[in-house]
Amino acid sequence: MNKLATLMLAIALTTTFSGCKKVSDAIEEAWEGYWAGVFDLGDGWQVELSGERATFVTAGSSKTGINSGDPFAIGMALTGNNKWRGYVRNNNGFGFLVWGNAEIIDNKLKITPDGSASYTINKGVKNTGGSTGTGGGVGSNAEVLFDQKVSGERGDKKIFKITVPTGVKQMEIRTTELAGSYYYNMADMFVRKGSDPVVVLTPTYSWTADCGSVESNRADEACTFTNPASGVYHIMLYGYNSSFTSQLIVKIVK
Repeated sequence: MNKLATLMLAIALTTTFSGCKKVSDAIEEAWEGYWAGVFDLGDGWQVELSGERATFVTAGSSKTGINSGDPFAIGMALTGNNKWRGYVRNNNGFGFLVWGNAEIIDNKLKITPDGSASYTINKGVKNTGGSTGTGGGVGSNAEVLFDQKVSGERGDKKIFKITVPTGVKQMEIRTTELAGSYYYNMADMFVRKGSDPVVVLTPTYSWTADCGSVESNRADEACTFTNPASGVYHIMLYGYNSSFTSQLIVKIVK
């Protein structure tokens, strides 16, 4: 009996005797826990499985039209032991999302799109980028006003308010990834003194803010201010096209 089947049986038996959780809920948790992990497509490309979907988390340079944060598989439903069915990428992982099957075999993920050739990708270790999370061009004598992990979903607008004292010569507001951590710095950042930044998507992506930083996925976002006026600064992290986990750091030099 494989690990997944054993886990499901154990959960079902525990649920039967405890009566504290529905069996269907427990089984769903079991397969969602197994449908997880990072897989390498080669040339710097990685996808991560989580819940019923998989997402590109790092992007190489050899493909166009695919970016970090784009879906690799969506709507995956369990159909057997370590087997799922839903929408998967064809063309060796870099084509369109089409109906197909996925199977995990010996730490490999086999994808079989309907009507096209199957391919296999290997289990890997997530590359979280080279940032140390210290961020900053304001110097080693900078004072840290704020240093916090921030997570959000696609479309979320996370607002933080920072009070800047008088006499500040330079301020840097930055989002980054912490080395060795499961961070995806995918959010855009906007800063506005005295009120919340305003972001709109249509007819074009635009904003009302004193500073907007919309770098490529997983790059640091940064806003710097020279001789900033004292007062309350509103910082927005916005999940433009993806969920995100970022370290938000505010530093000042007096």
